[in-house]
Amino acid sequence: MTSESPISVLHVDDESADTVATRLERADARVSVRTAASTDDALAALDAAPTPPVDCLVSEYDLAETNGIALLDAVREDYPDLPVILYTDAGDETVASDAIAAGVTDYVPKRHGPDHLADRLRDAVDGTRTDATPALGHDPDAQYRRLFEDAPVMYVVVHEVDGASVLADCNDRFLDRLGYDPDEVLGRPIWELYAAPPLPDAVEGVDRGREGTVGRRERTLIAADGSHVETLFRASPWVGADGDVIGTLGLYVDLTEAKRRERTLDRLHDVTRSLVRAEGRTEVAESIIDAVSDVLGYPRNLVRLLDDDGTELRPVAITDAAEAAFGERPRYAVGEGTAGRSFAAGETRVYDDVQTVDDGYDRSGIRAAMFVPIGEHGVLCLGSATVGAFDDVDVHLAEVFAANADTALTLLDRTHELERQNERLSDFASVVSHDLRTPLSVVDGSLELARERYGDDADLARAVRSLDRAFDLIEELLTLARGTDTLSFEALSLRAMVEACWDPLTTDGATLVVADDATIRADETALRRLLENLLRNCVTHGATDGDVTVTVGLLDGGRGFYVADDGPGVDADVGDAVFNVGYTTADTGTGLGLAIVKRIAEEHGWAVGLGDADGARFEIEGVDVETP
Repeated sequence: MTSESPISVLHVDDESADTVATRLERADARVSVRTAASTDDALAALDAAPTPPVDCLVSEYDLAETNGIALLDAVREDYPDLPVILYTDAGDETVASDAIAAGVTDYVPKRHGPDHLADRLRDAVDGTRTDATPALGHDPDAQYRRLFEDAPVMYVVVHEVDGASVLADCNDRFLDRLGYDPDEVLGRPIWELYAAPPLPDAVEGVDRGREGTVGRRERTLIAADGSHVETLFRASPWVGADGDVIGTLGLYVDLTEAKRRERTLDRLHDVTRSLVRAEGRTEVAESIIDAVSDVLGYPRNLVRLLDDDGTELRPVAITDAAEAAFGERPRYAVGEGTAGRSFAAGETRVYDDVQTVDDGYDRSGIRAAMFVPIGEHGVLCLGSATVGAFDDVDVHLAEVFAANADTALTLLDRTHELERQNERLSDFASVVSHDLRTPLSVVDGSLELARERYGDDADLARAVRSLDRAFDLIEELLTLARGTDTLSFEALSLRAMVEACWDPLTTDGATLVVADDATIRADETALRRLLENLLRNCVTHGATDGDVTVTVGLLDGGRGFYVADDGPGVDADVGDAVFNVGYTTADTGTGLGLAIVKRIAEEHGWAVGLGDADGARFEIEGVDVETP
């Protein structure tokens, strides 16, 4: 056949096959294209046609049921000499590597368009027809030059010379990525381009490729400037014109950026963990400047935090490199200078050349500068001696570090505020325990003497009841204020604890039903207090005409227990507000009982809430329950 003979093509693509077919036929009048939307359709079309079924198969990589590599494997079983071209949007280096290793005739990215595909298609078909290139692999020059001209991978051809694996050829992508001229690398042992290779393992990888056993190994190459390029290496046989294996074809997929991102994420996680553990503002700032130096590679950086009066940003952490270059840094007033204006505006500001800023501050040795607000706490400041040093990735990562620092500092502020509140509560508890109880005890004694002298006077009886309520209120306040410093968990019987708490209560007309028993791990004193408050609440608020039934049992699935009554229940518009401090519907209530229940539950790691029932039902979840 001549180069003017018609070319029959089967194009497989589940999305754009018809569009590509039309454009390909326009690009070359000799080409006629049939389409298939799936692997099954393509194989059926090949099986139904006469032999050879078509002159060339063109396939997308991403197919609905499988991919172009799997299709290639299936086609090769019945049609080993049929040219197969991968024409795809999936321009990933790993995809190209897999296609090449699988024996694809050509790999053409779609970005080059149908005209380029038509040229490559003619080369593949005409070469097969005229036996100029009888089959992939039998003409080494045509093999790797045609196949890898557009592939987004680095490749080399390694030839064995006197027992040494010598670099015989490579593509432009290999040279450009590593920064070498051809005469600097061709003819050299490939191992000289490896960074501290585990030589036996590297030799084995090349040998396996030469033998046809394709494997993947990570390899680090040395660029011309001494930097390291991390790659995924894959090898396959290099076949000579007579069909003999004469060397190895090596593919290198560049992993450098992916590895850098991986290390960055790991470092971000490390920094986040250290920030969570930080015990002070300075420690947070120091963690950030260290991370910025390590991850972004800018050792000249510092963190300024807002002072107590909120008017100035003072340096609290500065790297050694920044201190050596700039000396002691000044304070910036909020809204003044580069850092002050960035903080006041609440936005990141990047200066390609900060020397152009005329604000009276000395910035000798710094050209590029970046200022990133740390929420309402301060500013992260970065400097570089290179004009325009900061790119979008630098800005993004700096903002991530600043956001993490903002979160850590906010948590510290809240922790310190809680500590101050706890100190005030502790002081309050001391006053209540001693200074308030003492005069009330004197009143209590005086009332007892008065009752002995005057008998059961109605006014004295009312005073005694009020005094008893005052003592109850003091006990509740102390419990709420002090909480439980330490919990001693032990195995406790739910039934035994409930019955022990029920006995001391004034329960005229009330009935207790313990529906289930179980072993609960809890602090005995705290659990007793919790149950006492729940049972008392049910008796006090659940009674109707003096009668109420209080039921205690296990929640479904053994996730906790409940305490319920058959009284009027809790108004729907009140809901969980019953657990708020001060909420009560009884004239003699303190409004602290259920707040204490919630506090004790939370100290145990439990959750308390209202359940659905005709009366009031309190559910305690998250309890370590073991049923008999």
